[in-house]
Amino acid sequence: MPRLLGVLESQRQLGGASYPPTLERLAELTGDTPAVTSKALSSKEAKGRVLLSRAAGGKKKPPPGTTLVLLKEDLQTVAQSDRLLEVQLQSARKPDAPAVDLVQLPKGLLPALGRAFKAALDQRLAERRIPRTIGALTGKKPLFFFLADAVLPSAGAPAHAAAITAPTDAGPRPSAPDGTRPAALNAPAEPATDAPSNGAPAASLAGAPAASLAGAPAASLAGAPAPFADRFDAAFTALDRHAGGNNYVTLRALRAALPDVPRATFDAELAALRRQRRYSLDPSDGRHHQMAEAEREAGILEAGNLLVYVARRHDA
Repeated sequence: MPRLLGVLESQRQLGGASYPPTLERLAELTGDTPAVTSKALSSKEAKGRVLLSRAAGGKKKPPPGTTLVLLKEDLQTVAQSDRLLEVQLQSARKPDAPAVDLVQLPKGLLPALGRAFKAALDQRLAERRIPRTIGALTGKKPLFFFLADAVLPSAGAPAHAAAITAPTDAGPRPSAPDGTRPAALNAPAEPATDAPSNGAPAASLAGAPAASLAGAPAASLAGAPAPFADRFDAAFTALDRHAGGNNYVTLRALRAALPDVPRATFDAELAALRRQRRYSLDPSDGRHHQMAEAEREAGILEAGNLLVYVARRHDA
């Protein structure tokens, strides 16, 4: 148990797609099989600290690939997370029925987690706030679906009256008359050179105007180097704004924006920002974007995952 708890704590610090891990992923990180890990998690000691998102029924074991392992105190946070929505949607969708009714998404979850998750889904729809990989249709029976499953218009297709132009890597995102972005139109443009794996365009230094990085000063007015955190925040903000404000920037672009910071220093300072829960790192799943070698070289390898995308967290 101390080893399992240590791995869970480290994955929580990484955030993003790393926490909570699936039962299968936790077993991989600890060097055990899912069966051994599941047995360890069924002990009295484990049940006092850890929850499985899905409960086993009778002799039926929780599916290791879609069962998340989380610390008890994180139930509410996980219920509101993009991670749980993506895992539940992936589990519930079918090839011939990729769109899933809202009431179907909490099925199979622990009762307490399911109730909190359902409430979080209702709030997401009310606020029109969903992950970059997912679309939603509101109505009497709201539907959720992966954008990868949808047939979307090409970037050159005529836009609706609510939008000025179809979105491009450097152009404005489609918006409704009230300025909000419709959840069902939360779709990416054709992937650009530095587009992340989930389809949301990331920053490309080659196309960024020089003035856009003016917010990342190498030195303060007094002449002393500005703190790394301030420079990183400014660089991320400028690059993300240039890419359309999707809160997703490549490590490659950020390293290039701070060329005077040695790699070891950059990685150590970024690790500190992640421990403060200010940023998270995500890997590429390769579905929408084939990574260039330069992007791979700029990534950070952790627990077998090559982390190449940075997102600002809002749950600190």
